[in-house]
Amino acid sequence: MGVTKKNQNNYEVEYLCDYKVEKDMEYYLVKWKGWPDSTNTWEPLQNLKCPLLLQQFYNDKHDYLSQVITSEEAERRGQLYDNKGITYLFDLDYESDEFTVDAARYGNISHFVNHSCDPNLQVFNVFIDNLDTRLPRIALFSTRTIHAGEELTFDYQMKGSGDISSDSLDQSPARKRARTVCKCGAVTCRGYLN
Repeated sequence: MGVTKKNQNNYEVEYLCDYKVEKDMEYYLVKWKGWPDSTNTWEPLQNLKCPLLLQQFYNDKHDYLSQVITSEEAERRGQLYDNKGITYLFDLDYESDEFTVDAARYGNISHFVNHSCDPNLQVFNVFIDNLDTRLPRIALFSTRTIHAGEELTFDYQMKGSGDISSDSLDQSPARKRARTVCKCGAVTCRGYLN
């Protein structure tokens, strides 16, 4: 990028976009403050002098990162997403049903964790840096040994393996949309995601 001693102060890390390991070296994709995305560069860890951004990136990488929206907005977006056959909505109903997170536009690798009726992860609400029970963080914990190369999954209904009791079906207005066929292939598959 043409960094010299004279202009090195012109290059400040705005945020870290991505992470990779090549030949046992850690690299971060850096968004430079004041520069367009087309100038983002992969930088080795030892070149980065931004410990707070590195810590935030590490924390965000392990959270279900997304945009927090109202449940009303989630209903509106949910109908649009259903028409496209995709959704990354996750209700934050630990105490109330006021908010939903939407990872369609903003997110990290955790929004690619798929559904299974026999999952290897369980969802828990946790509270870090915030005690507002309406806004828990979503944490995924393993429920059993996960083998290398095995897909990470959780139950989108969060009912555990094979629970098909009538109370496991959410009848809230946001759930009265078209049913989505489940293709998880588990022996205990319920047949539908919702």
